[in-house]
Amino acid sequence: MIKEIEKQAKSEVEKIRQMKKEALAKLVIPFCLAGVVVVFFWFAGPEIYTKYAKVFSIYSFVPFGGPVAAIPAGLSLGASPLGLIAFIAFTDADIALFLVWNFDYAAKIPGLGKLVRRAEESGEKAIKKYKWAKRFGFVGLVLLVTFPLQWTGSAVGAIVGRLVGMAPLTTWLAVLVGTLIRSTLATLISIGVLSFINL
Repeated sequence: MIKEIEKQAKSEVEKIRQMKKEALAKLVIPFCLAGVVVVFFWFAGPEIYTKYAKVFSIYSFVPFGGPVAAIPAGLSLGASPLGLIAFIAFTDADIALFLVWNFDYAAKIPGLGKLVRRAEESGEKAIKKYKWAKRFGFVGLVLLVTFPLQWTGSAVGAIVGRLVGMAPLTTWLAVLVGTLIRSTLATLISIGVLSFINL
Protein backbone atom coordinates (compact mmCIF):
# COMPACT_ATOMS: atom_id res chain seq x y z
CA MET A 1 0.00 0.00 0.00
CA ILE A 2 2.76 2.44 0.98
CA LYS A 3 4.75 1.53 -2.14
CA GLU A 4 1.74 2.26 -4.31
CA ILE A 5 1.27 5.67 -2.65
CA GLU A 6 4.97 6.46 -3.13
CA LYS A 7 4.76 5.39 -6.77
CA GLN A 8 1.69 7.55 -7.33
CA ALA A 9 3.33 10.53 -5.58
CA LYS A 10 6.46 10.16 -7.76
CA SER A 11 4.27 9.97 -10.85
CA GLU A 12 2.45 13.19 -9.84
CA VAL A 13 5.74 14.98 -9.13
CA GLU A 14 7.05 13.91 -12.56
CA LYS A 15 3.88 15.21 -14.25
CA ILE A 16 4.30 18.58 -12.51
CA ARG A 17 7.96 18.76 -13.58
CA GLN A 18 6.98 17.97 -17.16
CA MET A 19 4.26 20.65 -17.10
CA LYS A 20 6.77 23.22 -15.80
CA LYS A 21 9.22 22.30 -18.57
CA GLU A 22 6.49 22.68 -21.21
CA ALA A 23 5.39 26.02 -19.76
CA LEU A 24 8.99 27.28 -19.78
CA ALA A 25 9.50 26.08 -23.37
CA LYS A 26 6.29 27.84 -24.48
CA LEU A 27 7.50 31.04 -22.84
CA VAL A 28 11.01 30.89 -24.34
CA ILE A 29 10.42 29.52 -27.89
CA PRO A 30 8.80 32.69 -29.37
CA PHE A 31 11.71 34.81 -28.06
CA CYS A 32 14.23 32.32 -29.45
CA LEU A 33 12.54 32.41 -32.88
CA ALA A 34 12.67 36.22 -32.85
CA GLY A 35 16.33 36.05 -31.82
CA VAL A 36 17.15 33.70 -34.71
CA VAL A 37 15.58 36.16 -37.17
CA VAL A 38 17.50 39.11 -35.66
CA VAL A 39 20.78 37.16 -35.95
CA PHE A 40 19.90 36.19 -39.55
CA PHE A 41 19.36 39.85 -40.50
CA TRP A 42 22.50 40.87 -38.62
CA PHE A 43 24.60 38.45 -40.67
CA ALA A 44 22.81 39.49 -43.89
CA GLY A 45 24.61 42.82 -43.60
CA PRO A 46 24.04 46.29 -42.17
CA GLU A 47 21.98 47.51 -45.17
CA ILE A 48 19.41 44.70 -44.93
CA TYR A 49 19.40 44.76 -41.13
CA THR A 50 18.74 48.53 -41.14
CA LYS A 51 15.91 48.22 -43.71
CA TYR A 52 14.04 45.61 -41.71
CA ALA A 53 14.75 47.33 -38.40
CA LYS A 54 13.06 50.45 -39.81
CA VAL A 55 10.12 48.39 -41.11
CA PHE A 56 9.78 46.71 -37.70
CA SER A 57 9.91 50.09 -35.91
CA ILE A 58 7.20 51.56 -38.13
CA TYR A 59 5.11 48.38 -37.88
CA SER A 60 5.36 48.18 -34.10
CA PHE A 61 5.55 51.72 -32.81
CA VAL A 62 3.45 53.95 -35.09
CA PRO A 63 0.30 54.22 -32.96
CA PHE A 64 -2.26 54.31 -35.78
CA GLY A 65 -1.63 52.78 -39.16
CA GLY A 66 1.74 51.17 -38.38
CA PRO A 67 0.91 47.99 -40.31
CA VAL A 68 -0.43 50.07 -43.20
CA ALA A 69 2.61 52.38 -43.26
CA ALA A 70 5.30 49.70 -42.79
CA ILE A 71 4.93 48.01 -46.19
CA PRO A 72 5.12 51.14 -48.39
CA ALA A 73 8.01 52.36 -46.23
CA GLY A 74 9.80 49.02 -46.70
CA LEU A 75 9.21 49.08 -50.46
CA SER A 76 10.53 52.64 -50.70
CA LEU A 77 13.62 51.52 -48.76
CA GLY A 78 14.22 48.85 -51.41
CA ALA A 79 13.06 45.76 -49.50
CA SER A 80 11.73 42.95 -51.69
CA PRO A 81 7.95 42.44 -51.71
CA LEU A 82 8.24 38.74 -50.79
CA GLY A 83 10.72 39.59 -48.05
CA LEU A 84 8.30 42.14 -46.59
CA ILE A 85 5.37 39.73 -46.71
CA ALA A 86 7.42 37.01 -45.02
CA PHE A 87 8.80 39.42 -42.41
CA ILE A 88 5.38 40.85 -41.46
CA ALA A 89 3.82 37.37 -41.40
CA PHE A 90 6.64 36.06 -39.20
CA THR A 91 6.34 39.02 -36.81
CA ASP A 92 2.59 38.54 -36.40
CA ALA A 93 2.86 34.75 -36.19
CA ASP A 94 5.49 35.01 -33.46
CA ILE A 95 3.38 37.47 -31.43
CA ALA A 96 0.32 35.22 -31.86
CA LEU A 97 2.33 32.14 -30.84
CA PHE A 98 3.49 33.88 -27.67
CA LEU A 99 -0.06 34.96 -26.80
CA VAL A 100 -1.85 31.68 -27.51
CA TRP A 101 0.70 29.82 -25.42
CA ASN A 102 1.30 32.34 -22.63
CA PHE A 103 -1.73 34.61 -22.34
CA ASP A 104 -2.19 34.07 -18.60
CA TYR A 105 1.53 34.56 -17.84
CA ALA A 106 1.94 37.52 -20.21
CA ALA A 107 -0.87 39.41 -18.45
CA LYS A 108 1.18 39.28 -15.20
CA ILE A 109 4.51 40.53 -16.65
CA PRO A 110 5.10 44.19 -15.68
CA GLY A 111 4.80 46.50 -18.69
CA LEU A 112 3.83 43.72 -21.08
CA GLY A 113 0.82 42.88 -18.92
CA LYS A 114 -0.70 46.32 -19.56
CA LEU A 115 -0.42 45.80 -23.34
CA VAL A 116 -1.92 42.31 -23.05
CA ARG A 117 -4.83 43.60 -20.97
CA ARG A 118 -5.42 46.38 -23.52
CA ALA A 119 -5.39 43.79 -26.33
CA GLU A 120 -7.80 41.64 -24.29
CA GLU A 121 -10.18 44.59 -23.92
CA SER A 122 -9.98 45.18 -27.68
CA GLY A 123 -10.62 41.47 -28.23
CA GLU A 124 -13.70 41.53 -26.00
CA LYS A 125 -15.00 44.62 -27.83
CA ALA A 126 -14.33 42.94 -31.18
CA ILE A 127 -16.30 39.84 -30.12
CA LYS A 128 -19.25 42.00 -29.05
CA LYS A 129 -19.14 44.21 -32.13
CA TYR A 130 -18.32 41.59 -34.78
CA LYS A 131 -20.40 38.63 -33.61
CA TRP A 132 -20.12 37.10 -37.09
CA ALA A 133 -16.42 36.41 -36.39
CA LYS A 134 -17.38 34.09 -33.52
CA ARG A 135 -20.09 32.35 -35.57
CA PHE A 136 -17.73 31.65 -38.47
CA GLY A 137 -14.97 30.29 -36.20
CA PHE A 138 -11.68 29.81 -38.07
CA VAL A 139 -12.81 31.73 -41.18
CA GLY A 140 -14.24 34.54 -39.03
CA LEU A 141 -10.93 34.92 -37.19
CA VAL A 142 -9.01 34.90 -40.49
CA LEU A 143 -11.26 37.70 -41.78
CA LEU A 144 -10.91 39.67 -38.53
CA VAL A 145 -7.10 39.57 -38.87
CA THR A 146 -7.10 40.12 -42.66
CA PHE A 147 -9.28 43.20 -42.53
CA PRO A 148 -8.35 44.83 -39.23
CA LEU A 149 -11.54 46.61 -38.20
CA GLN A 150 -10.54 49.35 -35.75
CA TRP A 151 -7.01 47.93 -35.57
CA THR A 152 -7.79 44.35 -34.68
CA GLY A 153 -4.57 42.70 -35.76
CA SER A 154 -2.61 39.60 -34.85
CA ALA A 155 -2.43 40.21 -31.08
CA VAL A 156 -6.14 40.94 -30.79
CA GLY A 157 -6.88 38.06 -33.18
CA ALA A 158 -4.90 35.65 -30.97
CA ILE A 159 -6.80 36.84 -27.90
CA VAL A 160 -10.18 36.68 -29.67
CA GLY A 161 -9.43 33.07 -30.65
CA ARG A 162 -8.60 32.28 -27.04
CA LEU A 163 -11.70 34.06 -25.69
CA VAL A 164 -14.07 32.20 -28.02
CA GLY A 165 -12.54 28.85 -27.04
CA MET A 166 -10.56 28.00 -30.18
CA ALA A 167 -7.63 25.63 -29.74
CA PRO A 168 -4.20 27.33 -29.62
CA LEU A 169 -3.03 25.74 -32.88
CA THR A 170 -6.26 26.67 -34.70
CA THR A 171 -6.03 30.24 -33.41
CA TRP A 172 -2.38 30.53 -34.44
CA LEU A 173 -3.09 29.15 -37.94
CA ALA A 174 -6.03 31.57 -38.39
CA VAL A 175 -3.83 34.52 -37.40
CA LEU A 176 -1.04 33.33 -39.72
CA VAL A 177 -3.40 32.91 -42.71
CA GLY A 178 -5.05 36.28 -42.03
CA THR A 179 -1.69 38.02 -41.74
CA LEU A 180 -0.40 36.44 -44.96
CA ILE A 181 -3.49 37.56 -46.85
CA ARG A 182 -3.41 41.07 -45.32
CA SER A 183 0.30 41.66 -45.92
CA THR A 184 0.07 40.30 -49.49
CA LEU A 185 -2.87 42.60 -50.30
CA ALA A 186 -1.14 45.58 -48.66
CA THR A 187 2.05 44.87 -50.62
CA LEU A 188 0.23 44.60 -53.95
CA ILE A 189 -1.72 47.81 -53.30
CA SER A 190 1.47 49.60 -52.21
CA ILE A 191 3.32 48.46 -55.35
CA GLY A 192 0.42 49.73 -57.47
CA VAL A 193 0.28 53.10 -55.70
CA LEU A 194 4.06 53.59 -55.82
CA SER A 195 4.11 52.66 -59.53
CA PHE A 196 1.33 55.18 -60.22
CA ILE A 197 3.15 57.93 -58.27
CA ASN A 198 6.38 57.25 -60.16
CA LEU A 199 4.73 57.54 -63.63
